[in-house]
Amino acid sequence: MTSTELRAEDIRWDLTDLCTGADEARAEWTALVERAQELASRYRGEVAALDAAGFRALLDEADDLEQDLSRLQVYSYLRLSMAAAEVEANDLATFTRDRAAEIENALVFLGLEWIALDNDKAEEILSSPEIAPYEHKMRVEREEKPYVLSELEEQALNARRPTVLAWQALHDRHVSTLEVPFDVGEGATPHTISQLLSYLYRPDRDIRQRAVTALFDGLAPRADVLAAAYDALVGDRLSIDRLRGYTNPMQPTNMNNELDDKTVEAMMAATEESYPIARKWLDAKARLLGLDKLELADQYAPIGDARAFTWPEAVEIVESSFGRFAPRLAEIFRSCIEAGHVDVLPRPGKAAGAYCTSVSKTILPYVLMNYTERLRDVSTLAHEFGHATHNVISLEQQTWRSHRTGIPMAEVPSTFAQAIADDYLLENESDPGTRAALAADRLENAFAAIYRQTVLARFEQRAYGLRSEGRSLAAERLSELWVEENGKYYGDALEMPAGYSLGWSYIPHFIHVRFYTYAYSFAQLVALLLYRRFREDADAFAPKYLELLAAGGSASPADLVAPFGLDLRSTDTWREAFAELDALREEAERLATQAAQ
Repeated sequence: MTSTELRAEDIRWDLTDLCTGADEARAEWTALVERAQELASRYRGEVAALDAAGFRALLDEADDLEQDLSRLQVYSYLRLSMAAAEVEANDLATFTRDRAAEIENALVFLGLEWIALDNDKAEEILSSPEIAPYEHKMRVEREEKPYVLSELEEQALNARRPTVLAWQALHDRHVSTLEVPFDVGEGATPHTISQLLSYLYRPDRDIRQRAVTALFDGLAPRADVLAAAYDALVGDRLSIDRLRGYTNPMQPTNMNNELDDKTVEAMMAATEESYPIARKWLDAKARLLGLDKLELADQYAPIGDARAFTWPEAVEIVESSFGRFAPRLAEIFRSCIEAGHVDVLPRPGKAAGAYCTSVSKTILPYVLMNYTERLRDVSTLAHEFGHATHNVISLEQQTWRSHRTGIPMAEVPSTFAQAIADDYLLENESDPGTRAALAADRLENAFAAIYRQTVLARFEQRAYGLRSEGRSLAAERLSELWVEENGKYYGDALEMPAGYSLGWSYIPHFIHVRFYTYAYSFAQLVALLLYRRFREDADAFAPKYLELLAAGGSASPADLVAPFGLDLRSTDTWREAFAELDALREEAERLATQAAQ
């Protein structure tokens, strides 16, 4: 029996490729800590004396160790994703965090001693053929030299992590435990934030409006605590920035993403310049829904009436769309499913949402789904396997260290894969309601990725600016910033309710990774540009695109996309992407109008 013949409820992760159980994982963690400490005992203080061959031996050994670390971390994380309340899974997660921190502290010397080398010696090492697989990542590390402290200071900063995690946990706990009584028609029952947000996609406007009100009424009593957690984290990050000598709060994120400040600002400025594209759609959507003006509750109201898609149908759509573009992508997709590396249906205790996690050069990625037969789930399946195919193909060519990209580039292949599947479905689907729903979903997903994430990044910039001036980030102040930045986006095309001033309060990205959000804008815009190149010359594009996947993180984003004629520092490049986005808007309006007739 093949995986597509199995019932979706039977398709769960097989974790035996990672580990056979918690006891084995603990034993392996203990051995891995000893292995890291032994490596450190041989090399600490000796890095400067290594020649290129010695450096290559050290890097290869560290690379192997990090793949075992990844395997054990993924095993622990997936166990928790399968059963969040399971005692053994939670105990293993705690054990994993502690051991991983030990290993990180044991190996911190490697990066510090590398960047401490004088430039001539470093260039001699970097120009050696032995170092070629690691060269780019090693050059990037040396760019951090002005901002790195001594080993003891870095270890002290690592030791602060439990305090930082405590503030993050406080925020997450207040968000995740929030339950608001809500009645969908069968009596009031407790609803989480995710459940309330899901109603914004319902056709019933009364339910959407009441869900919005319930959400922000529920958040209001917790707003002060949520603001205090954010204020503490921002203050801490700014203090560390001053110690390291960063010039602005976005600099650490930009450096991690290998994007310079000018590139990020050019993209965000072009995005703000194109806000009218979204407003045109919001005006058109109001007409399609028979409304004078949209309210916030109407922003994601369904257009068209999409049919359900069984799991086997979704698998066939993604596999066929990938295979049509490049057979290698379809092979990887099928291999992951047949290996038991996909967990399909939602169930109590299972993590929400969807994700893909790479493991190592020898183990296929794992994908989490919460498949409910919705059209959006098909696109999500393609998106996550865009990540999976990228991981597999890059690891075939790169070292573990050099396969990893920053978040902006990591999201490009997933977004592109989603576009491949969406186009395949539009070409092959005959139901007008489904076609209209798909076109609208694709457009609104792009708006959420590009426009909303830019709004979030601008909000963060202003929050960090205020905090750096010595002003606290109280709930009222954050709410003012939130309303102002969202108002720039929506203009007169959408009415925001008073409660939406608390829209900042439950967003995890602000808490866990500062300025994370613009990565989605970057990925969506670059994917639009690549898709335009694909349509212009499909035969020439596919081989070049596979080379992009194979390159992994072995070059900067600017160099990775340069073969496609993209200059990331040019505002005109981003404007071309918005021309493509406007074409998607026109298509969505056309299909929605046809479906309504």
